[in-house]
Amino acid sequence: MNVRFSASVFLIVFCCAYLLAFALDYPLFRYYPMHGNLSWGKPPLADAGPAMAWYGLLANAAIASTVLAICVPDKIIDKLFRNYLWLFPCVAMLGSVFLLRKFFA
Repeated sequence: MNVRFSASVFLIVFCCAYLLAFALDYPLFRYYPMHGNLSWGKPPLADAGPAMAWYGLLANAAIASTVLAICVPDKIIDKLFRNYLWLFPCVAMLGSVFLLRKFFA
């Protein structure tokens, strides 16, 4: 069995999945460094201090993009987005800055 991994599909899906998980505030898990606890799912632990959700957001995006990068052939994406792949990370960065705008004001 020959498994093909499509880097362009991974790039597109990772950027979109990360931005979606970030916008919906749905990390796979949250890490609480003060206590060393992991909380799986959406509800944060009460009285556990500040949580780090970034690792959970990355895990969500990595799982979704890896699955689709294996399932979707590279030829389809290359025909449609060959010259525009650079836009996806740029839009994901701008979207992240937009979602964090209250911290910059």
